[in-house]
This record gives sequence, structure tokens and C-alpha cells, in this order.
Amino acid sequence: MDTDIAFLHPPSIYDFRKRALKEGPIGDVVPSTPLFEMYPIGFVSMLGYALKHGYRGRISNIAVLMLSSNKFEVEKYIKNIDSEIYGIDLHWLPHVQGAFNIARIVKKIHPDKKVLFGGFTSSYFAEDIMKSNEAVDFILAGDFMEKQLVTLLDTVEEGKSLEMVPNLVYRDGNKIRRNKPLKDDDPGDSVFIDYRILIKNAIKYHDIRGHLPYYNWIRNPVAVTLIQRGCQYNCGFCGGSNFAYSNNYYPVSPVRRSPEIIADEIEAVKETISSPVFIAGDINQTGEKYYTALFREIRSRKLDLPILTEYFVPPGRDYFRDFSRNVVDFSCEISPDSSIPGIRNITGRYYSNDALEKSISLAREFGSKKFDIYFSIGLPYQTVEDVMKDGAYYEHLSRDFGSKEMPVYGFISPLTPFLDPGSLFYEMRGKYGYTINGSNIMDYYNMLDRGSSWEDFLNYYTKWMSRDDIIKATYLAGIKMVEIGSRLGHIQYEEKNRIINNIMNYMNGSEYISHEDKSRHLTYLVKEIDWSRKHGLTFDSSLVFIYSIFERVKGEFNYIFRKK
Repeated sequence: MDTDIAFLHPPSIYDFRKRALKEGPIGDVVPSTPLFEMYPIGFVSMLGYALKHGYRGRISNIAVLMLSSNKFEVEKYIKNIDSEIYGIDLHWLPHVQGAFNIARIVKKIHPDKKVLFGGFTSSYFAEDIMKSNEAVDFILAGDFMEKQLVTLLDTVEEGKSLEMVPNLVYRDGNKIRRNKPLKDDDPGDSVFIDYRILIKNAIKYHDIRGHLPYYNWIRNPVAVTLIQRGCQYNCGFCGGSNFAYSNNYYPVSPVRRSPEIIADEIEAVKETISSPVFIAGDINQTGEKYYTALFREIRSRKLDLPILTEYFVPPGRDYFRDFSRNVVDFSCEISPDSSIPGIRNITGRYYSNDALEKSISLAREFGSKKFDIYFSIGLPYQTVEDVMKDGAYYEHLSRDFGSKEMPVYGFISPLTPFLDPGSLFYEMRGKYGYTINGSNIMDYYNMLDRGSSWEDFLNYYTKWMSRDDIIKATYLAGIKMVEIGSRLGHIQYEEKNRIINNIMNYMNGSEYISHEDKSRHLTYLVKEIDWSRKHGLTFDSSLVFIYSIFERVKGEFNYIFRKK
């Protein structure tokens, strides 16, 4: 057998290469393309834990492989993966069409092997998924599934009863069973995000592309670590908020990880790919004792990689002073969601514009390399006019609080394509003024399966903005942000015209010119992932890059000879 567990990551829409899809702006504010080809970071941790316990495992990013070449044959590729269990992530709801189709292909090719689902969406809709897709044998429901995965591998290998596997959802005859969750005093001790595993596995299985975290990762790598699972905040649209997480995925929220472990992960990044590192979670909100310990670890180990940090509340002077003394190269991002404080408060962001502006000024004073600002469309009480004010406010922030040394970049996007199940807005839609189309897993599958545009996938509207209003506001705000970006010098004049023409053609249903670089989307050229172009060379990263070139050249030769 080739491997014991193969983690497969599907594209959002499996047949995207055969359909004339208009993805629109839904991928403009994430590192991946609109096919959402970036797999959950939990893949790396679960793989590492399985390897540590004597099992063989690999990652196969099918979405990246499909994006990389129209010649790539999914069924042939899956046929060549011989695994006891095929783990498919259905973490975020937009992957349901791709995940379901990949599961069916696996079952068709390997009917005697097991298909395992996991992730937030799999957990939320577990019983519904089991009823709707017979190709799915198991679901590990919840978070911190490293230990449960190894127990499942043990159980399948030894032919034991599935009742022994905590958190498992499975079929027992005509019934669907859900086992009790694992009682674990220290769930975080099984989590470690080790990029050394990706490097070793990519070469071991002769599959560089299949292990890539996202499409453009070789040319533009960034690593990820996270300070916690779950969250202390209740942002209304977030499927990982305190409310959503503690009610659906793990009873304690957040579960914080030790500063030493985070430093270990960053150190592993430096030793292997030497790329910038995104630290997910608001370090400042962990408290002075925690972040001081983390900064001390980073400094004592001389981890001089660029660090990108996100904030849920604007940090103050003491934090930035301590941060800058220990981390030389850092950048910041925050999501005020709206320029109007009253709307922002309803989403769960309780701070003023004044606090935001002071924090940006402090970041500039203490040497931040850039500051990203994110706004959202489709919030409670928000109108089209309110959305247009966000662009003007972003220009104010960039001109008055940014600088050449620390540019302030702005992004705006609708809550697309779906509101997160489990979030406050989803669960209490009436209270927050939402109407949501879709209630079960097949509703969402059909939206993605039958639709041809992001407009078809949009599953909600509010009392204050109709569905058409949200679509209109998205295009108009996109145009305004591009015009502002051009005035600020972030986008060249020629590119500004090209992007605006594309948006106008989108609005009018006309043909548009897609960018040759699939990682660049409809609206923006300055994305947070562009920050990661500053990275160093190590033996491992050089080896992967050279090996990827070799594999690409070999593939082209093989294709030419097959044609002859």
C-alpha cells in the first residue's frame, strides 16, 4: 500500500475547467484563487501526528493540480494513490460541490477503501452529509482531530469496532451513529504545524504540486501558525467565532497554544522554506504576559523572518513598542468591516475610528512595513451608500496615516459566497435582518453545481440591502477602491483602466480579459499575499524549486512524446 491516509483538497467547484464560470470578486481578499485551493492548515498538523505514530500519509492538493494544468487527469491521479483512508476536507461551505464530487470519484475508483470527511462544514452538517452522499464513510466532527484520526487508523487497520473512535460519525446499517467526543485535558499538545513534513513528503511522493498550500506558493510562499483554536470574540459573520466554535466544534473557546510551540513552528519555517510567517489570531489580545513570552522566544532564537499579524482590536503604544523591539520586520492587518462605528459594533467590532487611526499611526511610528484594512459588504443596517463611504474612509486612512515606508492598503468584499453556518448571523438571522437561501447541504451543493457566477452563489440578503443591492455595491465599491489605489500610487494607470473595464464588463455581462496570473483576481493587484515576496533561500526551498522545474519539464516532454 502506498499510504495509510491521503489528505485530498478539492477545488470549490470540481468541474470549473469545463464551465464558463464568472468567479467575480469572491477571491479578491484571500491568498488563493476563487477556487479556494488553499487547504486547511490542519492537514499539516494531522499528517504530522499520523507520521509520528507510525502511519504513512500524504497531501494531495487536487485543486492546485487542476489549476496548474488543463492536462491534469483527476481520475488517473487518484487511481495512482493507494490509501486505506482518503481524507477530504469540507472545512468551509464553498467547497461542498468539489468535496462531494471528489468523494464520489474516490469511491468509484477505490470502492473497498474508506472516505473520511472533516472540517467545520462537515461537522455542522454531519448527519445531513451522511444522508446525502453515500460515498462518505466517516466524518470526524469537531476540532482537534489529530488523536481521533490515529485512533480511526488503528481501528480500521485492526478491524476493531468503530464505537472506539471518539467524535466519529458513521453508518451502522441503516442508522447514522455519532460517538461521544474525546475528553482531553490538553488538546493542543497534538497540534504542530511543521513545514519540514511538506518538503520531505513532496519529494518522497514525487508530488511537489500536490503538497503546495496554494497555487502560487512556490513563487510566493508564506507559512502560517496560529496562537489559538477558537476565538474570544463574537463577530457576527464568522463561523469560527466564540459562539460558533463553542457550540459546534469544541466546548472551550479559545484554546491557546504555548508561545514556545509557536516559536518552534516559526523556527521550522526558517530552517526549511525561510518564508514570511502569518501569525493567525490577535497576539495583543492574549495579554502582556503571553505576548511578551512569545516575543522573547522569537528574539532569543534570532527568528528574523518577516511576520504578518492580524488584530481584532486596534493595539496601543505599549504593545507596538514591545513588538518592534523583538521583531524587526513586521506588517499588520485589521478588519473594521465598516467605516461607520455603529455598523461595526453590530458585527462585533467594538472600537472607534479614532482608536483605529491612532493604532495605524503607532504601527507606522514603530516600523510596520505595511498595514492592510478590510471592509465587508452585506452587514446589518448597512446600505449601498454606507458601502461607498468605506472607500472614502480608506483613502483618508492611507493618505493621513500611511507613508512611503508603511503604505496602507484597502480591500472590500461581500460576505461571499455564503454566510458561515454556525455564525450568529446565520443562526439568528431574524434578529440581525438576514434572509438566507439554503438550509441543508444539498441546497448549497446545488447552488454551486447549477450556478455560473458568484451572483448565483450569493445565498443571503438583508433588510437594508437586497441581493441586487449587494451585487451592485460590490462592483461599485470595487471600482472606487481601484480608482483610489491608482490615486495613491498603488496601481498603475494602465492597470487601473484594465481592472475597471473588467468590472464594467462583469456588470454588463460582456466579455472580460482574465489575468494570465491565476492568483490575481477581478479587482485587486495589491493583495496581502504579495507581501510574502520577501523570502530567503535554504537548501530545502532551493531543492523544491529545482525539483518542481524538473517535474514540469519532464511532464512537457512526456506529453510531446505521447502526442507523437
